[in-house]
Amino acid sequence: MVAKIERLLLWAIETVCLALLVTLAGAVVYSTTMRYLGASPAWYDEIASVLLAWLTYFGAAYAVFMRQHMGFSGIVIALPKPAAIVLTLFSELLVIIYFSVTAYYGNAVLAVAKWDSLLSLRWMTLDIVQSVIPIASVLMIIGTLLTLPRALRLAAQGIDPEHAEIDKAIAEAEAETATLDLKDTAK
Repeated sequence: MVAKIERLLLWAIETVCLALLVTLAGAVVYSTTMRYLGASPAWYDEIASVLLAWLTYFGAAYAVFMRQHMGFSGIVIALPKPAAIVLTLFSELLVIIYFSVTAYYGNAVLAVAKWDSLLSLRWMTLDIVQSVIPIASVLMIIGTLLTLPRALRLAAQGIDPEHAEIDKAIAEAEAETATLDLKDTAK
């Protein structure tokens, strides 16, 4: 059940990231074309900045779900198993506390931001723009909680996920090379 929820949320975040990326690319192409034709849109700079910020926040949430943020797994795997588990739990707790504070104050800012808007698009209030902060923070908390069992299991087994991923890629490359070598010798 947890894995299903994780996959669903990951798919939703991927979809949002893709939509933001396509929208940003479309805005850049449109603006560049219009600027070349001498009719630069007034809204481009603000909208491109907002889209890039939203893409950054949702991309960071995606990285949390994929466990691709920077870490110090070498320290964790060097410790005895009980200490590795405690350190992993402590670091995850710090992440959850940080994003809880960010979500709380990010949400508090929305009450003030609703009275202001973008300069070029007066209908778009800043609470819409700034809502990405609490949304992404909550997604990061959920991602941390959903992937916590995996992180604890890896810490308990003494497996560094980065090295495991590199080892897997090397094994796949070697297998592909061996297959190509066999095809070359068969010719």
